[in-house]
Amino acid sequence: MYPKNVKDIEDPTVRARVIMERKIVTKLIDNALAAGYTLRVDQGACNDPEEYTDPTTDRATVIDAIMECDEDRLFYEKDGYNAGWVFLVYGNDGWDVICDYSIFLEDHLKPVLDYCEVFEGAA
Repeated sequence: MYPKNVKDIEDPTVRARVIMERKIVTKLIDNALAAGYTLRVDQGACNDPEEYTDPTTDRATVIDAIMECDEDRLFYEKDGYNAGWVFLVYGNDGWDVICDYSIFLEDHLKPVLDYCEVFEGAA
C-alpha cells in the first residue's frame, strides 16, 4: 500500500495520516500482546485466495504483516481459541483506522479506542 518508510511518502497530508494509523495500530498490537493474545493477520484484500499469517506473539512479525493493503483483519486468539477480531481500514482520516471489531473485545479495546479519540480531535 504505502512505503514502509514514511519519509518516502511525498504528500505531507498522506504522510501524517499514515503516521497516525501506524501509531494506533502499533498501540493495538502492543495492547493485545500485553494481554496475552496470540495474533493472526488476514491479508485477504491483497491476496487471492485470502492469506493469513501464522498465529504469533512476535510483535515484529505482526507489525511487518500489517498495512500492506487497504485493509487487514487482525484475529485474536487466547488459549487456542478464537477470541475475536479487529477490522482495520487504511486511507480514511487516520484516527478511524479501527473500522469494526468483535464485541467480545470491546472492554479490551477501550484504551486503544480512547487513544483514537485523541487523534480524532486533532484531525
